[in-house]
Amino acid sequence: MSDSKKQMRIYLLLVLGICFLLGVAAFFTQGDSANTAYQILQKGFTAFPVLCAFITRRITGDKSKWRISLKVWKNVKMWLFCAFVPGIMIAVGAALYFVLFPDRYSGVFDLDSLIGGGYEIQILNPLVFGAACVLISALCIPIQLLELGEEIGWREYLLPKQIERYGVRKGVLLNGLCWGTAHLPLIYFGFNYSSENPGAPWSNMAMMMLVCVVIGIICAYAMVRTDNVMYSAIIHGTVNVIGEIPVFVSVSNKSGLLGPNPTGIIGMSGLILCAVIIFVRLGKIENKLVMSE
Repeated sequence: MSDSKKQMRIYLLLVLGICFLLGVAAFFTQGDSANTAYQILQKGFTAFPVLCAFITRRITGDKSKWRISLKVWKNVKMWLFCAFVPGIMIAVGAALYFVLFPDRYSGVFDLDSLIGGGYEIQILNPLVFGAACVLISALCIPIQLLELGEEIGWREYLLPKQIERYGVRKGVLLNGLCWGTAHLPLIYFGFNYSSENPGAPWSNMAMMMLVCVVIGIICAYAMVRTDNVMYSAIIHGTVNVIGEIPVFVSVSNKSGLLGPNPTGIIGMSGLILCAVIIFVRLGKIENKLVMSE
């Protein structure tokens, strides 16, 4: 077995093993009001990938370089793409959802449901509100840094090995599918989605797989083009910030299979378009990742 194949297997065994073992434990302790296993799974989900990457490197003696630098200002065009394009695409998807379902738009940003305190913001101009959300999500550096935990594991460590073995396109798709699989225990318990969705939790889990493939393509593109996982973390952080907003301007405040969040098919329509364009380009651009020997 080649070193990269062994490293991939060990990493996936560790990270998926942790997620699913905690998921099983959470399933059998659902009567426990605290449900400690679920709390560990939810709060530790961002940290598990980077932890497993460290452990895999130690077990296999992998001394390949860490592809990370905070100096994102060195590639201004890529930073602009990562910080703004995903947010704009999410805003487009949310706008399309509310155009198709105008009765589901409340016209109020329900901060009470988001952070508590009984606060609401009347949205006087949806375009201005959307632009402000895009700007805030693009500059929300603490969340972008937080997402390094996931991105170091999935895009910095695993992705280059998958590309080396399967090629760029297949490697990127496989990376997204593996990333989505790790989310399934969380989604089973209602994370990101309403438990009232038709076919829940299985429909929610299937939709999350699509979400991870779509966002995974965009994150992988940034990684392939820059050889720096920080750009992927910027995309991930931006998506997580602005992606939580559309549901809080909806009447139901529930994440459905259609939207308005980018976890629904209409809500992610802008991201899907972006991912399709990028996926076509992935087959044409030069792979700039320095693969592990």
